[in-house]
Amino acid sequence: MQTIMVTGATSGLGRSLVEILSKTDQVICVGRNQAALNELAALENVIETVACDLGDPKACRALMEGRNVDVLVNNAGVLPSRASFVDLPEDAINAMIDVNFRSVVHLTQAAVRGMQERGQGHVVFVGSSAGRFPHPGATVYGASKAAVSLFADALRAELVDRRIRVTEVAPGRIRSNLYREAIGNDASGELYDEYEPLEPQDVAEAIAYALRAPRHVDVSRIEIMPIGQAVGGGRTVRKTEMK
Repeated sequence: MQTIMVTGATSGLGRSLVEILSKTDQVICVGRNQAALNELAALENVIETVACDLGDPKACRALMEGRNVDVLVNNAGVLPSRASFVDLPEDAINAMIDVNFRSVVHLTQAAVRGMQERGQGHVVFVGSSAGRFPHPGATVYGASKAAVSLFADALRAELVDRRIRVTEVAPGRIRSNLYREAIGNDASGELYDEYEPLEPQDVAEAIAYALRAPRHVDVSRIEIMPIGQAVGGGRTVRKTEMK
């Protein structure tokens, strides 16, 4: 039984992942919503819940103190606004850089130090198709996810002789609170209702597959798209257009 830390655990993909992984492994849940954390605490094998603002570098470093994890799943992310770049508020820019990338670097560094001492481990990064291909309205968000993608590739190369696996999972359009928070309920409803997006459980199952692979197998990258979206998001078709 492994000890797995999941950030962004209180909703969407993170919550689905906790529900799957806690059936077989010990899970530490990290998030900002205390009420949701209390619900997760009732699940079997959820050994700890931690309320933490990952936008705070000191909180990131403190999060790993005294906690040895076999697997770190960097899932937390924010998309405060879908405004055009010139209209993005400064606090929205800073939040995307701090949570989507800076916190990932700090948490991963602390976790990998312990993994190196124990001679094995696994780091998972939840990226996005926006990190590989341009999406209008996601300039800084896409850049933060592109940084995560390159960081994952470089880290994998650096740890290749340490028995520490590195996986990036990059989903396309997924039903998520990110868009609801960024563009509102009505607009996000239109974004999903006419299409057939990925569900959080779809991506959670892909991550679980990578974690359960034999120790000598490193699932380096999974790009998972809904059937109506071309790889990279170049084309997305409505459900009524499907043949």
